[in-house]
Amino acid sequence: MNERIVFARESATFLEEIECDVIETYYFGDSIGGAALIACEPDHESAIMDDDRVVGIERNLLIEPCLEPEHVSEDPDAVATIEDVRHVHDVPDDDATGEGLTVVAMDSGIDPKHPVFENVTIEQVDVTGAGEGDAVGHGTGVLGQVTRLAPKADLIALRIFGSDGRTKNSVIMRAYEWLHNNTEKYDIVNMSWGSRERSKQTDRVHNELITKGVRDVVAAGNSGKKAGSPATAARAFSIAACTEEGTIAEFSSYNPNRDNPDVAAIGKDNRLAQASGTTMGTALDGPWVKASGTSFSAPEVAGMVAKYLSVHPDTPPAKIMNDFETAARDIPDQPRDGSGIADYEGTTTDPR
Repeated sequence: MNERIVFARESATFLEEIECDVIETYYFGDSIGGAALIACEPDHESAIMDDDRVVGIERNLLIEPCLEPEHVSEDPDAVATIEDVRHVHDVPDDDATGEGLTVVAMDSGIDPKHPVFENVTIEQVDVTGAGEGDAVGHGTGVLGQVTRLAPKADLIALRIFGSDGRTKNSVIMRAYEWLHNNTEKYDIVNMSWGSRERSKQTDRVHNELITKGVRDVVAAGNSGKKAGSPATAARAFSIAACTEEGTIAEFSSYNPNRDNPDVAAIGKDNRLAQASGTTMGTALDGPWVKASGTSFSAPEVAGMVAKYLSVHPDTPPAKIMNDFETAARDIPDQPRDGSGIADYEGTTTDPR
């Protein structure tokens, strides 16, 4: 039997009356409906689609972090520090600290004992069944980028990756269910992951989340010309990877027909917080590693968005994206940078 995710205009519990095995269900709210992970025979799929309550059926896609291990410089001095991020993106260390805001990272969890998170309020939410912590290190690296730019923002580590560093779209739907049903608990969500192909229904679920006022920041992807959901969602604020020299990273995805990416941030040779007991990336002195990917350019912008909201509170998602795009510094003759390299100072001082 095939595993499929069925998306519906209402709660998907009605599928229990149809000839299939319902493994689990998800509900995103009255405005969009729900979904269910099912197991069914291939010839039953058409009968399910014939039901007026069903809007789509998709395979249970494999989901991976937007990490690029093959594009890390061997030179030990080639490291993009958080100071480099501040310099390239004009991010001052000022009173705009993200205080009063909460940033969620859908990722591999967090090691809350890393010194970068000292005095930071952290909540851990697990939808994998693996529990708290970070067995991969990816989520710790991502949230470390956020907190060093917005040090007083609260953090929620929404764990979607278990110990093997990969997951399925069914787990992603559990996380989206949590996000849709807990919008009062957070302001910004960072998504440093993606499928290698577009899921029309994942994009639909993502777009509806943004209509609820959630500010998103999404990794554009690391697969060159082709990338997948959620970066391909029409309302996604997607981030390309550039180097500290201001050139686009060779792996950074570009989907012009899907408006991906929107802006670029440093995603090459980043110095990242290392979760205890993990081996992601190239080890540096202390609890730090070096790694590359749009995984790490995205949380830099998420940190900038938290700072931005400290200056311009209550700004809706579309205007935030527009302000960042308007202020971005274009890389000449380089369409893969979106509107250009993110410029925080330009975004906050002259939003047009």
